Amino acid sequence: MRIVQVCPYDPDRHGGVQRNMHALDAALSERGHHTLIIAPGAPSPAQPAVWRLGAMRSVAFAGTRFEVTWAAADDLSRKVDALRAWQPDVVHFHTPWDPLMPWQLFRRLDVTRVATFHDTPPSGVTGTMLRNLFKVLSRYLLQRLDGAIAVSDAPRAHLRPGASGVTPVVLPPVTDLASFFATEKVTAARPSILFLGRLEPRKGVQVLLDAASLLASGTVALPAGMARPRLVVAGDGDLRDVVLAMQKRLGADWIDFIPSPSQAEQLRLLSEATLAVSPALYGESFGIVLAEALASGTPIIGADNAGYRTVLTGPGASLLVPPGDGVALARRIAALLADPGERAALSAWGRAHALQFDVHRRIGDFEDFYRAAMARHARSKAEG
Repeated sequence: MRIVQVCPYDPDRHGGVQRNMHALDAALSERGHHTLIIAPGAPSPAQPAVWRLGAMRSVAFAGTRFEVTWAAADDLSRKVDALRAWQPDVVHFHTPWDPLMPWQLFRRLDVTRVATFHDTPPSGVTGTMLRNLFKVLSRYLLQRLDGAIAVSDAPRAHLRPGASGVTPVVLPPVTDLASFFATEKVTAARPSILFLGRLEPRKGVQVLLDAASLLASGTVALPAGMARPRLVVAGDGDLRDVVLAMQKRLGADWIDFIPSPSQAEQLRLLSEATLAVSPALYGESFGIVLAEALASGTPIIGADNAGYRTVLTGPGASLLVPPGDGVALARRIAALLADPGERAALSAWGRAHALQFDVHRRIGDFEDFYRAAMARHARSKAEG
């Protein structure tokens, strides 16, 4: 098959959508398919299989950042002509309603079109407005798509296929976990608690800092006789100064800050981590960061949001804490630090559980999905 993936975000920025897209691209190529990525931004000679389409501008909205994109008419026309010459069997759109380049491309293609819906809106007025908008837009899209994926039940809840639209199937946003499974845990002199992700309000780093303050002050007691844990904050974003201010207040002996860690650094940090923490408040449809930590053998405490509940199931449900509750997070950290037996059991469970999210285990499901969409498109063409 000849498969194109269209991403509305900067493909070089760290994010779950990008991780999923790159993992699918590599796994499909390994199995002999011809692949191509279309994404916004400036072209790079080092990425010949990534076609750039449209300028992008980073905007902040509802506690997170994403790119707004737009392709000029001439550039769009050239790319559409080149894409038709490339003759794709399937064009796979990720979050197709993100403005605006995916919409521009979607309307100009008459091939098998599929989409993955990654979005889960927040609660409150903003979230209600977005959910209602998604219901309307999804009815339009699902009547014109040949296949649709929801990464979990959370985004599927606001998709409306109507009488003639395709019914979304749930497939997790798999990624390449091989390097995480190969991670060997290191026993350090001091326990470490790892936050790995973007420093933005939605990801809940402020909640983790509140928990760290409670542990440092003794308001939430640590196990007697345990060496002082260190909190490792690895990432970057709008809340960098908040992290640095807390580091100054508590001392560098409590908080290590590592901006924008490389993939190799992330693996090293996971190998050294006693626990990982991902206290994202809302807007999570899945949680690739959870799957990666579990694959490395690191128990990860997650906020009990709609997406993380789909990953931390069974024994992993004990790792969920109420979103935004720094006290509950601090208490769960202290309890796990005090119980090496529970940590070991959760580590073994996590490695086994994460297998289902590895792209090499699930790539056949995506191939079957593409073939079914191609058959639907062929039937539609035959019926006029």
